[in-house]
Amino acid sequence: MKKLIVLLLSIILVISMAGCSSKETGGKTKDGKDIITVWTYPHYPAHPEIGQKSYEDHLKELIADIEKENKDIKVKYEILSWEEGAKKFDVALNSGNPPDVFFSTMQPKYINTGLAIPLDKYLDKDDLEDLEPFAKENFTLDGKIWAVSQWIALHSWGGNRALLEEAGVDIAKIQKDGWTWEEFYDIAKKFTGKKTKDGKDLYGFLTQGKSPETFGHLMRNYGILRSLSPEGKFQWGGKEAVETLEFLKKLMDEKIMPKETAGIDEQKMIDMFNDGQAAIFGRTGPYQITQNDNRNKEIDEGKIKGEKIDMVLLPFPHHEGSKEVATGGGGGMWLFKQKNYKGDKHTDNAAKVLKYLTGTKSSITAATQFIPPARKSGQKMYSDMLQFDTDNGKFIQRTLGYVVRAPQLDPVMAQKDGQIDADGVEPKFQGFLAGELTPKETVEQWTKIAESILK
Repeated sequence: MKKLIVLLLSIILVISMAGCSSKETGGKTKDGKDIITVWTYPHYPAHPEIGQKSYEDHLKELIADIEKENKDIKVKYEILSWEEGAKKFDVALNSGNPPDVFFSTMQPKYINTGLAIPLDKYLDKDDLEDLEPFAKENFTLDGKIWAVSQWIALHSWGGNRALLEEAGVDIAKIQKDGWTWEEFYDIAKKFTGKKTKDGKDLYGFLTQGKSPETFGHLMRNYGILRSLSPEGKFQWGGKEAVETLEFLKKLMDEKIMPKETAGIDEQKMIDMFNDGQAAIFGRTGPYQITQNDNRNKEIDEGKIKGEKIDMVLLPFPHHEGSKEVATGGGGGMWLFKQKNYKGDKHTDNAAKVLKYLTGTKSSITAATQFIPPARKSGQKMYSDMLQFDTDNGKFIQRTLGYVVRAPQLDPVMAQKDGQIDADGVEPKFQGFLAGELTPKETVEQWTKIAESILK
């Protein structure tokens, strides 16, 4: 009994000492530095053969600079997996202990927790003028900026320059002025019935059929920015949706697009384009230019076999009478506090780290991926890497001037929007591509499902 009492007292003493130690450190290193936690993702790997560092290498360099300039700060980072990262963060956030800085897209549900900190007080006039308008708009809700973008992920279509020029297409004019659905159709039709050098079918247009993304891009260029309005109105139930599906059906019926589009995923689309089977494909974006250039280098070096492709970026065609709209997105760094608040000084230090990780020098992370940085100063610093003096680079700069975001949905509407996609739009769109539903039947069926969910 006496030994048991002594053992219990020892355990209590150890726990007490551990508690005191934790309280004394309070998020500090042994030498008193304020620990700032950063969670992010592995945005790109290293490619030593072309001298490209990994995202983590660039992150380490930025952190070293931060710690050199701020002797009282220690940054601890974690690279999350794309598969489990969001879940891990949600668990941390729901428990009241998120990291200080986190990379994510716009998520209104984070704001509703009360732990996300708006960044307006930390962004001065120079910051606001330096950020592209879309970068600010993308993370603005209720008049406050909730994250700072690192880049703007532009979506576009792409093309095979040689095939298009051989068909007499004025690529420069399309990149400069855009094109209508009918103008696109007239060009894509030129390739119907043609074959590649090795006898494979050549298509005027190629897209993936696993999701209705291309349909959505066409709808945006028909004046409807998203399927569900913030007020809860399903907007893909009218004549615009029927006409857009009819346009896609026309492309398939006339063999401008493969009849097997429903079975084509994104990777197969890229593979077919690389194999010379498409004059135009999408969606893609500036990031694909770097991948295409790397492929061309590997062909030159004899590492892979194939024909080199000079890839050009092309805008989404717009419906006659509608405004051309560029689609974009992009993640940014969020600032969070914890349920057990660590104090204003800690929050200010975390904000310093966030600003450095989204500052001008951090634009190397965007330029490496051939994506335009959110900061104009970053675009200038890395203009050579971004090839802004080329036709594709000029197209990217033009597109930045009219990229818009879809209207934001609150968490409840966002959940319903996801359910409408999963239960209605995606499966019925697959049925449409497979020829099981007409355009009108497709719209009727997903409208019925949407209305039942919105009730």
